Amino acid sequence: LAFIVNMLRLPLILGYILGGILVGPIGLDIVHSQADIQDMSSLGLVFLLFMIGLELDVSEIMKMGRVVIGTGLLQFPLCAGVMTAIFSGLQAAGLSWGSGQYAALYVGTPCAISSTMIVVKLLSEHAQMDTSPGRLTIGILIFQDIWAIIVLAIQPDMANPKILGLLKTFATIFGLIIVALLYAKFVMPAIFVFTSKSVELMLIISLAWCFFMCCLATLPFIGLSMELAALISGVALATFPYSAEFIGKIKYIRDFFIILFFVGLGMQIPVPTVEAVGKAVLVALVVVLFRWLGIFGVAMILRSGHRLAALATINLSQVSEFALVICSLGMSFGHINEETLTIVIWSFAILAITSSYMIEYNYAVYGALCRCCRRLLGGKRKGRGDNVDTHEEGGDHVDRNIVLLGFHKVAAMLIAHFEHHSPHLLAKVHVIDFHENIMPELRKRGVTCAYGDISSPDVLEHAHHGDVKLVISSIPDSLLRGVDNLRLLAVSKQVWPNADVIVTADNPKDASRLYHAGAEYVLRMAKLCAERLEALIIDHSVHITSAHHALGQEVKLNHVFAVHREREKDDHLNHNFAL
Repeated sequence: LAFIVNMLRLPLILGYILGGILVGPIGLDIVHSQADIQDMSSLGLVFLLFMIGLELDVSEIMKMGRVVIGTGLLQFPLCAGVMTAIFSGLQAAGLSWGSGQYAALYVGTPCAISSTMIVVKLLSEHAQMDTSPGRLTIGILIFQDIWAIIVLAIQPDMANPKILGLLKTFATIFGLIIVALLYAKFVMPAIFVFTSKSVELMLIISLAWCFFMCCLATLPFIGLSMELAALISGVALATFPYSAEFIGKIKYIRDFFIILFFVGLGMQIPVPTVEAVGKAVLVALVVVLFRWLGIFGVAMILRSGHRLAALATINLSQVSEFALVICSLGMSFGHINEETLTIVIWSFAILAITSSYMIEYNYAVYGALCRCCRRLLGGKRKGRGDNVDTHEEGGDHVDRNIVLLGFHKVAAMLIAHFEHHSPHLLAKVHVIDFHENIMPELRKRGVTCAYGDISSPDVLEHAHHGDVKLVISSIPDSLLRGVDNLRLLAVSKQVWPNADVIVTADNPKDASRLYHAGAEYVLRMAKLCAERLEALIIDHSVHITSAHHALGQEVKLNHVFAVHREREKDDHLNHNFAL
């Protein structure tokens, strides 16, 4: 089924869920024990959170400061409160969410938490974990997991929650973090030094460390979740140089158990009824709508910028696997009945599939939303998400006739080369990009810059007011998000019709298409590398032949390579951009 789904260019998650439905009670009824599958699949979440901890750069997340902390603290109570109020109002109007006085609460509260498993898996697949939106997304997810633990602590005594119990939970979490960090600092280094000759043994020890922390957390007098312990254990090991090796080995184990998780979800899906699916669709719509209030709204108040806030909101528009756990426990406490759990399961399944598309095309969705907003606002509004720095450069855009669309490795090397060989050209360069962290370094070099969406004609028009002669897009399509070089070429020709445009292609077919679309020149990295190698080989061959004729013997011509190294030795100089 996963193969067929992939052939149809649908999310693989859909194939896993369909596989679970096929072998489950409403399908062929091959597997009878859902509990065994669920117990095994829960390991997928443990491995996933352990890997998040290993990859987590706490310092980078903390650089976002008030944005990640404020949004993480406020998003859950805001979304949970508003959605619970909406579902309670609908219930009072006659729309039932199941029996029990807490039915609306159990639909609204768990649905305010997003899926760590789905989001991290998809962000990793699309190489977005280490982007600014990815870091904000992960930061909010961590706060959501903490909120989930608070909900689980309150749940048994929902009618009369105990503040002392909550304080004990937070104290226990803090204690577990201290134990993990001390153990990782004073005990694990010696163990890793002793076992460093065997990668297999180091992997086993890292997994043993993860499960040791999980077992410690689940002891009766501690009472924390394995998932939180796995995250803490991963963060504790993140400072070791072996973390990349652990991630590379563990990801295959993780993926296997994640597949089991979605298969188990498919097995839990009950026989669909029009009423249950209709209510689930309504819940899904409310979740997606009010994520914009809880994430985008809060992040914008904290001045994160349109783009960052919107992408984090798009990434987090689904329901967490914790919602299923919370509702299952609610049934055991007698708070709700099976009807409520069925609605939440269907909501989770619907949003799991839709969010696969949303995250894969998040930049395209963001671009479409920006264009819609500009049309609705008559093209007059230009906020921080569009171009924050247009007027901060002293008004000297007129003399800057070279525009770089996007700033990545090639552009960084070009600026370094200008600085070393042709510093006068720096006064002609203007950069448009959405990474604010590179702008201070550019300004130090005398390069002006604007924060903006390079795929938008309106933004480009306002981001540079001079007479542009040359536009350069040096980022290949494989690294661009939500736009490609063909689109950038069309936008550049629209905004600056008299400018020459240089774009980048990954292969000859794309290069041909770009030339036909009007590009003056198309960069191809493989071709440029081949041309440089050809020059070096010809130079080497000429000199070695001359030396052979002169001396009558073959000699090593180190000076040939030295000349070429001399040409490139400045490439790494003055290259301090955080890309």
